[in-house]
Amino acid sequence: MSDSVVRALLDEPNLKVSVAVLGEVARDARRRHSLAPASASLFAQGLVGGALMASLGKGSTRINLQLECDGPLRGFFVDAATDGDIRGFVKNPSLDVELASGVFQWRAALGNSGFISVLRDVGGEFYRSSVELISMRFGDDLNHYFATSDQVPTRVAITVQRNAEEALGHVAGVLIQLLPSGDEAALKKLAGDLEARLHDACEKLPTLTAAALCSELFPQARQLLDTPVKFACTCSREKALATLQALGADEVQDIVDTMGSTAVTCQFCGTKHEVTLPDLWEILAALGRPVRPN
Repeated sequence: MSDSVVRALLDEPNLKVSVAVLGEVARDARRRHSLAPASASLFAQGLVGGALMASLGKGSTRINLQLECDGPLRGFFVDAATDGDIRGFVKNPSLDVELASGVFQWRAALGNSGFISVLRDVGGEFYRSSVELISMRFGDDLNHYFATSDQVPTRVAITVQRNAEEALGHVAGVLIQLLPSGDEAALKKLAGDLEARLHDACEKLPTLTAAALCSELFPQARQLLDTPVKFACTCSREKALATLQALGADEVQDIVDTMGSTAVTCQFCGTKHEVTLPDLWEILAALGRPVRPN
């Protein structure tokens, strides 16, 4: 079973649909960042939201989806591309709170205030928008974002469900958006019970894939593209060395004097890039301070 986002059209009401299944990606993220249950579940929702928003783009569009809050989670960051690559991090990976059910389920994690912000990179042109959190439920606040910022009739539903012993068993989401001259009444009708239908469909399907979920939710949809999604990072050892060089000669010299070597851990994927003493000497030389042992 592989994760993906399916893009489809409902021709008669003229609506576009994106359906995402990201269970493997969410579990990979949990492992990479050693996420406790609450952090893992909320970040899984963010990954789905980022993948759905990226699916609306064309070409090489990238989406940075950020949630900031005054609760103990503090927030998360998701970087998603139209080609299916996605990565991100949680500010507090260790959050494991006892959650109530219903509309206040995530209040203990998210707190009482915060915002969602989105940065779109469209071919090197950047567009940023931000809205305040109002319900402290990520799916609902994402709907508030679309209504307030994008102002294109859109409905999002996200679910994270336990499957047997796996808390991140079903991780999925759906987005419906009005196209020009589309039927807004049809969108509102589909959106009315979308979250419940998504939840039920995930439990019903014997094999949960984005294509199967799209067919279950929208039997009349014309599926156009099924894009595999994977947790992928752009970090490298070269970028880690460049980061150290940017600290300046004094900072690098201090590392040489006190530790002799170091490591740079990527915030997005958790990869640790080892930096040896000869590496540090080369950085110092590049900064105009060549140092070698006697």
